Amino acid sequence: MSALAALIATFGLAQAAPAPAPSPLFAAFKAACFNLKSADGKSAFDTIAPAAKAAGWTEVAEADADPRIARITAMGRKAVQAEEPDGTQAGQMFRHSFDGRTVWLVTSRFVAKEGYWGDGCRAYDLDAPAAPPREVIDGWVGKAPTGVQANGTATKRLWEPWQTGVSLEITYVPRGHPLGSSYGIQGLVLVSQSIGGF
Repeated sequence: MSALAALIATFGLAQAAPAPAPSPLFAAFKAACFNLKSADGKSAFDTIAPAAKAAGWTEVAEADADPRIARITAMGRKAVQAEEPDGTQAGQMFRHSFDGRTVWLVTSRFVAKEGYWGDGCRAYDLDAPAAPPREVIDGWVGKAPTGVQANGTATKRLWEPWQTGVSLEITYVPRGHPLGSSYGIQGLVLVSQSIGGF
């Protein structure tokens, strides 16, 4: 080892390797949902399904999904429809098993009649008993969040951007929290989103 390399190692100046995923779920989510926007700023929505399947997610019909996921998805579509009645919506649903629990991956795409669009990719681990430690999540993302919100024991951490043109949210809602009663959301939820066409 050269003297310079030894000095860098001694003082911790060498660039740290990316932290490992907190769990296999995080790795499978990133494989499917990281590249929502292409380098030229266009939607990459059509790449999500192939990437998800390559990462082990299995596509399922919405009728075969957990009723909790079907309810959350229906509420989201209804809200978008109310705000943008002339827009079009599309999406798919997948499932995977992690730590003995079924986790759901839901994709969504909205296109307004004016041409602007929004793409989303969400993983729902509704029965997750706890969220990974904040330090572990931040290490996996590679930076501190740009925003943090709390509602009692529920937390949301936001990265804008996660990568160019794509945001990331990681939310944990404990069982029995009022948000679960209001919106049906509980457990661990990972969300990547991208917008464009303006």
